[in-house]
Amino acid sequence: MTGWRAALRIARREARRSRGRTALVVALILVPVAALSFAAIVHDSTTLTPAEESSRRMGAAEALVSWPHRGPVIQQPTRDQAIPIGNADGQEPSEERLRALLSGAALVPVERGGVNFRTTAGIGRAGVRQLDLANPLTQGLITVLEGRPAASGTEITLSRKAMSRTGAQLGGTVTTEDGRVFIVVGVIEEPDRLDNTTLVALPGTFAGTDRSWLVTTPIDWAKVKELNKLGIAVLSRTVLHHPPSAADRYPQFRDDHELSADVLVLVAGLAVLEMSLLAGSALAVGARRRKRDLALVSAVGGAPSHVRRIVVADGVVVGLLAALGGVLLGVLAAVASRPLIEWLLAERFGAQRFYPSALAALALLAIVTGVLAALVPAWISSRQDVVTALAGRKGITRSRRRWLFLGLTLIAAGVATGVVSAIGMQVAGILIALILTEVGLVLCTPALLGLLAKAGRWLPVALRIALRDASRNRTAAAPAISAVMAAVIGAVAVSVILTSQSQQQAAQLAGNMGDVTVYRPDDVTKPSTTTIPPSVATAIRNTMPVAETHEIKLLACDGGPCFAHIRPPVDRECPYSPDVLDREPTEAEQQSARADQRCTGVGRTHRYFGSFSSPNGFLAVATPDAAKTLLHLHPDEVAAAQNALRDGRIVVNDPNLLADDKVLLATGTRATTIPAPGHATPNRDRAPIAMMTEETARSLGFDVSTSTVYATTTRMPTEAEQDALTAALGGEYEVHVDRPTESDVQQALGILGLVAGIITLAAAALATGLAAADGRRDLTTLAAVGATPTLRKLLSLSQAGVIAGTGGLLGTAAGVGSALALLAALNVGYTKIWPQPALNPLTIPWPNIAISLLVVPAVAMLGAALFTRSRLPIERRE
Repeated sequence: MTGWRAALRIARREARRSRGRTALVVALILVPVAALSFAAIVHDSTTLTPAEESSRRMGAAEALVSWPHRGPVIQQPTRDQAIPIGNADGQEPSEERLRALLSGAALVPVERGGVNFRTTAGIGRAGVRQLDLANPLTQGLITVLEGRPAASGTEITLSRKAMSRTGAQLGGTVTTEDGRVFIVVGVIEEPDRLDNTTLVALPGTFAGTDRSWLVTTPIDWAKVKELNKLGIAVLSRTVLHHPPSAADRYPQFRDDHELSADVLVLVAGLAVLEMSLLAGSALAVGARRRKRDLALVSAVGGAPSHVRRIVVADGVVVGLLAALGGVLLGVLAAVASRPLIEWLLAERFGAQRFYPSALAALALLAIVTGVLAALVPAWISSRQDVVTALAGRKGITRSRRRWLFLGLTLIAAGVATGVVSAIGMQVAGILIALILTEVGLVLCTPALLGLLAKAGRWLPVALRIALRDASRNRTAAAPAISAVMAAVIGAVAVSVILTSQSQQQAAQLAGNMGDVTVYRPDDVTKPSTTTIPPSVATAIRNTMPVAETHEIKLLACDGGPCFAHIRPPVDRECPYSPDVLDREPTEAEQQSARADQRCTGVGRTHRYFGSFSSPNGFLAVATPDAAKTLLHLHPDEVAAAQNALRDGRIVVNDPNLLADDKVLLATGTRATTIPAPGHATPNRDRAPIAMMTEETARSLGFDVSTSTVYATTTRMPTEAEQDALTAALGGEYEVHVDRPTESDVQQALGILGLVAGIITLAAAALATGLAAADGRRDLTTLAAVGATPTLRKLLSLSQAGVIAGTGGLLGTAAGVGSALALLAALNVGYTKIWPQPALNPLTIPWPNIAISLLVVPAVAMLGAALFTRSRLPIERRE
């Protein structure tokens, strides 16, 4: 203990003497710890307790009950939505029957819907909540910020976004599309939907809404399952506080895997590795600058353990400082930025909580990181030659082959572990794989520097000196390169995954993001022979950034739209599809389907033209001119498809649907399929879609129903443009714009990608700055022998380029490789799920790659050129 006390005193004194370098090392650890502390506090504050969730979902009531189906349903304990599983031949839903089933409990109606209203830009769509905010049972569902609740059918309250879109003020009026005028008496917000355009009125004010009821009687899970048999869905306060066991839940629902703890472990583990590399680079520079002092310790009889203890004590001191500062900074940032975070997340905190256990763990993490960062410099310092160090000569200039062999082994082990872990969805295994891979790359970096130095003979003077200097000072250059590499790996991997998910989402869409569809609401449920007038297409072109417009019609049969699709030939059809079984497959049949190549993609739901979702595909009736747009054809394929349509053929975008130049046309109301002449275009990995002309439909015995005007756009339309189009159409048509839906995972990955990008630039700047500080004496020597200021600047610029460029290249290769391996492994894991989700495309986002390979080194080199002084003071060389 006496030895540690002396080492800590030396470390404290050294920290005070070298305040600049100490502050830099502390900052390298403090900033990630502060960021993790901030994230932990926000996570704890936004994770609702059962009481908070109950208040937001059902106010002060004991349950929220709805009766959406006439047959038995199943539901998850934490959801108020249910899925029908039987015939709809039960009782007709009614409030009186529900009251009797609940032993006469009082029912307070809560209704949801939508309405078109006049905005400052035209006509917009708003969500409608119909409930009595003056009733104590509704407290918590909606918060009245200003004014008072509506007291009559002519009064409403608005959310802030609705106020902004309508331009209304308290005491003003809002007009619906059909001319009804309402007085605005209050401003409200939904605690978990702050960005919604919402109108709140008394029940019965608007027609055509979904009704639920608040119930004051407690309902346990057993009672919920009884009510489910009648088609009733229940969200119960009792169940939220005391959820049922896995065995007591419906087996059709897989348990939601809670990833929050695993993700926290993954992020924390990567943060430790990143901080250790960054701080290790700084501590290595500090140890090199103190090598003469450390050599004196050995010269006066100090053992290697004493030297190691002194350097490790440096890590302990900076770790303690970073722990205190990081946790404090994270807490202050979380409290101060709460309004901003709530606005970004569009939801209120459940309460301001501080997650004490996580903060304690992060403080310990900072100390551990400081120690880990000091281990390698401590080991190297304890092995340095005393005479060489006292003479001021360079130390290690060669790499041992065993470290290269160990590095390659760790990379191979990391790749294998990552593939196996990704297939099994094991987050801890993925973390281990990333750490193994990055450590292996770190161990290989010195050998790579040696190879690069050999190639320097053909390079300009400044770059040749920079490469040789990095090769001779590998103990300082390698950690700096590794720090940049680790940061780039994260940024590149996240960008690859985000790009893949975006393309996966696009593959489920028949059109493109930003496409516009205009339709009559009634045409979705019943056939209409009334054509859509040309004025609709004209209005779309006048208000939207339109590229093309086409009218899409549907087949009509038996009093309703057929929702037709094309079935595969009998020998290629999945024997376990609902079309064949006329029911959903059992668990055993699903297992067989997963092993059958004919069942790939069966049951996967796709979206078509705003109004339709289908797991079987979609048949559109349109003119041949629409073929290129609807089928996403290459220019050299358009003529053949248009000629086939004019010849009376059905064109499909999947060659597997064609046999003997025929396809099988199936409808939602006919038990048999109809053979028809067909033509197939090459598969474009898009949503399955078929196309025929109106003349072909009538020749096959079908009527045609008016459906949609579909428009492609040159960019994403704004909300104001959508309101203007709705107003121009006069209320007869609905307007839909395909906008990306961002999942929580995508939001998290996006934030991580942004943070990783910032860290990448910061790491490059810090690493090159440390290298410049370590090479200060070399610049002084150049000045002493007559080198020009320009050469010294070029040398600093070249040093920055070597570090940032090499780290960016290694990080990009590792990031792309690890992300593609993870996506491929996830695709393998998808084969165990039914219906099989859309596979992740294995694509590389070249613009993001260019940033890592070019922008990061360029920024680092520019910074080195700007901050390198032309004239340096002459330093005495010991």
